[in-house]
Amino acid sequence: MRRPFERRPNPLQRAADRVRSRWLAASVLFALAAVFCGVAVGIKVWDADSVTAQQEARHRHQVTATTVSKAEDRLPARFTGASEATAWAFWEYPASMPHTDTISVAPHTPVGRTVTLWVDDSGRISAAPPSRGECAVQAAAAGACAMGVVALSAGLVVRLRLRRVETRSLAQWDQEWERVEPRWSGRLRRDSGADDD
Repeated sequence: MRRPFERRPNPLQRAADRVRSRWLAASVLFALAAVFCGVAVGIKVWDADSVTAQQEARHRHQVTATTVSKAEDRLPARFTGASEATAWAFWEYPASMPHTDTISVAPHTPVGRTVTLWVDDSGRISAAPPSRGECAVQAAAAGACAMGVVALSAGLVVRLRLRRVETRSLAQWDQEWERVEPRWSGRLRRDSGADDD
């Protein structure tokens, strides 16, 4: 990490070499920045999802419903392979407020079986509030996405910059070789005629 920023003159090091070394060092810093961004986004999403989950948990309630019809498969098992069925059920929430609706049950559930389900404040069927595990998975996924976007963007910038440096370096090598090669090889220069001796 220190070599690209050394000020001591090195006759073997070209300007393109210094630029290339600095961009490679910058890529390490970009990688650290990507990790930092990923962690920051993950923490932010975790905080937001945790607050949302707590608010939803205040308005979600578990009740015990009683099936009033036999379970019916949603689709034949040969199509889905899933063991899930529906049945009509009865429950009360809030107290003394009856509700009837179809709910998901295990196949072959008989009439009169009790099933636990989630409802909202008015007693309608609702999804369960997000668990801490679900919040953690979402936060980790968001952090990984943010880290990936930053890392890929930075990597693309570094790659394009290094390609530009390489192109300039090769062009400079060609120019220098055009000047040196005739003297080095003993060959006459192209601009000097064959009868100039």
